Amino acid sequence: MLIAGVLSGTSLDGIDVAVCDVRADGDRIRVRCERFDTLAFDAALRARIVAAYPPAPVGALELSALHAAIGEAFGDAVHTVAGRTPLDAVASHGVTLAHDGNAHHTLQLGDAFRIRERTGATVIYDFRSADTAAGGTGAPLVPFVDALLFADQAPCAVLNLGGIANLTVLPEGIAFDSGPANLPIDTYVALRGGVPYDRDGKLARRGNADGDLLGAMLDDPYFGQAPPKSTGRERYGGPFVERWRSELDALGFADAVATLTALTIRTVADAVQCYAPRANHLIISGGGARNPALIEGLRPLLPGLAVGVSDVFGIDADAKEAIAFAVLGHSTLRGRAAGLPAATGASGPRVLGAIAPHDLDALLRRVAAEEAAGTGPTESAP
Repeated sequence: MLIAGVLSGTSLDGIDVAVCDVRADGDRIRVRCERFDTLAFDAALRARIVAAYPPAPVGALELSALHAAIGEAFGDAVHTVAGRTPLDAVASHGVTLAHDGNAHHTLQLGDAFRIRERTGATVIYDFRSADTAAGGTGAPLVPFVDALLFADQAPCAVLNLGGIANLTVLPEGIAFDSGPANLPIDTYVALRGGVPYDRDGKLARRGNADGDLLGAMLDDPYFGQAPPKSTGRERYGGPFVERWRSELDALGFADAVATLTALTIRTVADAVQCYAPRANHLIISGGGARNPALIEGLRPLLPGLAVGVSDVFGIDADAKEAIAFAVLGHSTLRGRAAGLPAATGASGPRVLGAIAPHDLDALLRRVAAEEAAGTGPTESAP
């Protein structure tokens, strides 16, 4: 079954589209990424999204307009990446505009019906709301897919370094957001340097972290909170940078970026040491996997642990989250529960996602036939 997973993470560095062959194979899922690309947001649309993040007082008309515009951008991105290849379905995470795991509510923008108009395929969307309705935090959801993709590597820890750092511990199934990854770094670099991110970690590698400021940042009570827990832009985006702006600006630019980078390194390493003491590997994906300052900073803090990028295990580090939502969409079509209630705090497993149908009867017949056959692609992961 050919499903396109599409999302934009908290960093808003583009729209990720992974066209995946996803198949049921007994109790397992087999997935092969056929095509992947990241398409840049229109600059004006990205600026509108950033301007709408809490605590901005955005009106309902602008939220409605953004919902439509993001859906159109996602649909166009999927159409561009898929080309003439007919898709069975699209699984869209959308753009998370607001998320409060403790209060059990979440909001993703990106009109699924506008995606359907542009792709001519059934669209699965709104993956987090079923979990929050069941008393969960709604995040992280990708650990369910981590368990499918990397079970053969256990005992291991799987780390996604997007805007936020998500950690999955296998085989225990512990999963949570450890705290910030790229988000405060990118936010500060854009404010002070006028560039979207610290390319290749060059600023961080040139600077020295300020120990006093780092220590003050590490006093954030979130880091000592036990899982299940999740966080996002509302905590570690603009408000976080503004909280520490004067202290950061008092440092040299490179030293300030090195301090924010050290915050990610320390909080990730502390989480791995605390919750994954048996792990042999730390398998890293997400945009931060391409930042040598983060990878090199983690290795000395995790002696005895093989720290590497998910590419080595057959999963493109840039594509993994888009692949994950393709798998989650496939589970929705099968009527199978996804997510890990132990990670989110939900009262039990739930089928995730809503469906904007296109020729749904025929699609569900194909799903049933595939499941009965129980065969997968010849080259697949895990």
